[in-house]
Amino acid sequence: MDEIIVRSAACPENPWSPWIALIPPLIWAGLLIGFAGWIGRDTIRSLLKRVDKVNIGGVELQLRDDLEAAAVSRNLDIAAYVLGRAARRLACSSKLTEGAKLLWVDDVPDSIVKESRLLEQAGALITRALSTTDALDKINKENFDLILSDIKRDGDDQAGIKFANKLAERKNPPPIVFYVGTVKSPPPQHAFGITNRPDELLHLVLDSLARSRS
Repeated sequence: MDEIIVRSAACPENPWSPWIALIPPLIWAGLLIGFAGWIGRDTIRSLLKRVDKVNIGGVELQLRDDLEAAAVSRNLDIAAYVLGRAARRLACSSKLTEGAKLLWVDDVPDSIVKESRLLEQAGALITRALSTTDALDKINKENFDLILSDIKRDGDDQAGIKFANKLAERKNPPPIVFYVGTVKSPPPQHAFGITNRPDELLHLVLDSLARSRS
């Protein structure tokens, strides 16, 4: 018996194949557009706001944990709801803190690591100085939105006060907030505020930036 060999011919290419491949994505795009039109623009905005709140909530929790760690490192017992309120305000104040330029004067920088990290996580740019001379030199070269400072420095119990007095002699000096180990009243002259608590520090920073950057 003769062997019958069947050869299959190559199928001619369908000229419509590229267009047919676009049909499924177009169907999905149409469905999404139709769904968006059905639920309405206001609903979409509401959903996006909820997503923003979830994101802010996550940041807030991290900031609250870091704030609590800062309080513990200073042997302070601060109520959780008080820390949460400060963390929430910081998380919602990115327009104030993002790109804000702070000068932090402290001869023991290891003592302010947690507080510095809180502000940097919120977008603030922190320049550090160890002495009054160093701080004044940096102020001569750069403009700052706010200065944070200790008071006791290099064996001088009034170093921060003297620094604030020199700062006040300048034209349009940046505000200064003192962050200290123990608060004494009344607050120093020329100071925007003074505190030994990390939560109050955040509030003072935000209050000051609200004035200088508004």
